[in-house]
Parts: sequence; structure tokens; C-alpha cells
Amino acid sequence: MQRILTGQLQMPTFRILIVSALVASLAGCATPGNPTASKLTQKTPQEYAACVLPKWQAVAPQATQKSIAHGYRLTASSAVASDDVLDVVDSREGSRATFYKGSFLSGDKLRQAAKECLD
Repeated sequence: MQRILTGQLQMPTFRILIVSALVASLAGCATPGNPTASKLTQKTPQEYAACVLPKWQAVAPQATQKSIAHGYRLTASSAVASDDVLDVVDSREGSRATFYKGSFLSGDKLRQAAKECLD
């Protein structure tokens, strides 16, 4: 009887730990960390995001775009690491594109696609 009760007590504790780890990992994906690159372009945020999004979707089909204050945020989700994020906001002569690399696991294809749209 003692073993059964001990096993029952351990299972909920294990589930709580798993759920806590999952929530913590999802919270890490919600906000970008330190930027890895920031560039200026003469394009408006709308023009630049319209150039980048299809290129990102060719590399990461689940890439999305949403409106943020003064621009757009493009996100390429990752199942195993932090998301790659590109923030595009108004600047004096166009817009500023700030790239946040998700992890060492993500390739440079997304950054290269963003770079191609600068001109």
C-alpha cells in the first residue's frame, strides 16, 4: 500500500514540473532577446515587411507578421528553440529593421532574406 501512495504522489509532482518547464519555454519565445543586427532602410515599414515576409515563409512556412507600435514584427517560430524575430519600425528616413536570432540552431537564411530587402 505504501508503494501505491508514493507512486500516486510522485506523478502529480512530475506533471507539475513538466507543465512548469513548458510554460517557461513558451514565455522565452514570446519576447526577443538581444538584437543580433540592426539596419536602416529607405523603405517604409510596410514596404520592407512586404518584401521580407514571403522570403521568410519560403524558408519557414509558419512565419507570421503582426502590427506593433510604429511598424511590424515578423516571427519565424521554432519548435525546439527561441523564435527568430524581425522588428521593423518607423525611422527618420524610412525604417529600422532589428533582427533577433532565435538560437544557434536556426540558419542564416532568415537574416540573409531580411538583408536582401534592405535596398
